[in-house]
Amino acid sequence: MKYQINNYRSIALIFLFLNSCNYITNNSNNITDLQLLQNKILISDLNNNEIDVSLFYGKKTIVNYWATWCGPCIKEMPEIENLQKQLHEKMNFILVSDEETQKILDFEKEKNFNLTFYKSLKSNEIAGVFSLPTSHIYDEKGKKIKTIIGLTKWDSDEFLNKLRSL
Repeated sequence: MKYQINNYRSIALIFLFLNSCNYITNNSNNITDLQLLQNKILISDLNNNEIDVSLFYGKKTIVNYWATWCGPCIKEMPEIENLQKQLHEKMNFILVSDEETQKILDFEKEKNFNLTFYKSLKSNEIAGVFSLPTSHIYDEKGKKIKTIIGLTKWDSDEFLNKLRSL
């Protein structure tokens, strides 16, 4: 009889373990790609306030990785600015650099773009970004739907049509 009780305990423990693994897996499925990104690189504003990415849900979101020394990044910023003017009610724009905050602030002051710049507290490589500029586009629920690597004609009719069709 003692052997039978120990067997039941073992089976019960295995059952609990498997169910707890399933619970953990199901809960992690509720995390969006945008939340995973935030967990990896910790995006903050330039006052070092961590960004709540759930504020961006309800609109498509473009996360653009750039650097102050990156010529192609700077070249596409006026087009991103134009795109933002056209689509600000339908899209969020997050321009992220992993450089020092002061360097980003100096760039912002010097270039005077009407864009909101953010700081990644960890390197862009942790987010899988190995080339600049790189942009990820997320849907209204925070799921990544497109990655763009390299210089892009953001405000061209062709790109606008592709963006609207996502």
